[in-house]
Amino acid sequence: MTTETVEEIVEHSMARPHSKAKSAVLFGSGLGRRGLMFDEDEVIELLRAAVEHEGGQRAFANRHGLDRTYVNMVLNGRAHALRDALVKALGLRKVYSAE
Repeated sequence: MTTETVEEIVEHSMARPHSKAKSAVLFGSGLGRRGLMFDEDEVIELLRAAVEHEGGQRAFANRHGLDRTYVNMVLNGRAHALRDALVKALGLRKVYSAE
C-alpha cells in the first residue's frame, strides 16, 4: 500500500496520454464551471488504480466503508450503477452535462 491519495491517482491518470478525460464548460448561460469529466468506464479505471494503491479490494472497501463484493462487482462489470459512496470514495461527485 502506498500513501498516494485518490486525488493524486486522479492527477496521475490525467497526465497519461491515453486518458480520455475532457474539460467541459457550459457556454452562454453563465451557469456551469470548468472541470474534469469522466465517463463510467474512466471512473472504473480510476477505481482500479485506487484499489491497486490501497493493496486490494478488501483494503479499499474497508478504508472507505464499502462492501467488498460491490467493489468486485463494479470492477467486473456486474454492477448496474455506481453508488454515490463509491464515487465519493474516489474524490468525485456526480454532475450533469449538456449534450
